[in-house]
Amino acid sequence: MRQSAIWPLLAKATHMRYVQGYLMIRIIHTLGGCGGTILSRCIGVLPGIALFSEINPASIRRFSYLDPLYQDRNWIHLLEAAELERFSELDLEKAEAFREVIAALHVRAVETGRHLVLRDFNLVDFVGIPFCASPPQKLTLYAALPAAIPTRSVAFIRHPMDQWSSICKHEEVRDLTPSTFCNAYAAFLHELGDIPIHRYEDFVERPKSCLQAICEDLLLPFDPVFIDRFQSFDYVTGDFSRHQEKSISAPAKRSLPPQALEEFRACGTFKLILSATGYEELGTPGPLQKRANAGGTDSSSLGLA
Repeated sequence: MRQSAIWPLLAKATHMRYVQGYLMIRIIHTLGGCGGTILSRCIGVLPGIALFSEINPASIRRFSYLDPLYQDRNWIHLLEAAELERFSELDLEKAEAFREVIAALHVRAVETGRHLVLRDFNLVDFVGIPFCASPPQKLTLYAALPAAIPTRSVAFIRHPMDQWSSICKHEEVRDLTPSTFCNAYAAFLHELGDIPIHRYEDFVERPKSCLQAICEDLLLPFDPVFIDRFQSFDYVTGDFSRHQEKSISAPAKRSLPPQALEEFRACGTFKLILSATGYEELGTPGPLQKRANAGGTDSSSLGLA
């Protein structure tokens, strides 16, 4: 389905739905190791959501389940069989092919009254390891989306020490140093611009109010019963080490090796991140510098934009 053919279908499918926000693509930016999996499970059980997990053209061939066609075929079921067959012949690492698939998914979501949500895979954009040696240090997903479809985005972050420790649980990423990670984290914050930012620590402490704030930022329907249903939603990617848990809570703190702790403390971008996001070096995070929209902040207020 070429992009030129998308708009007549949209016009037919979106009678009275524009004002309800269906003509948007929602995006959740995460850098990895920040609780994006539990957040996705909570959003995924909300009414009328079609959530694609950790997709990005740059990592689409790394694992089969990072392919949106795999996720649609096995989990979401928006596209018809003929579309899946035809799109499977495309190289989705190329922006134009990826864009065509996302446009078709958006059309089908609109036709069925569902909100298309993309959880971006920003590890490949900023950290690189193990995907590439020189990541672009920018949000690449937008260039691979249909330009005429509006987007609405949020970012989800975590204390850099805890986030680094979580990422490094994965064998392929264990060579990631604290300084390299902090440089990537700071670049990520800078690239977010005015995108609202929400923190994992706030979410696990107050999941209902924080998810409601995220939904308000994304113009998504909110239903507080997610708290009793999120554990039933398995159509996500990421860290499954706590997948069987029935409640939302912070994990046990992991002690950092002394060498890693010293490297964090010596890193200038680590100090900048702490100052910008309200985190303290260790312990409970303080308040974000600025509350914007429905409870998030934006990086333009962080001294990084």
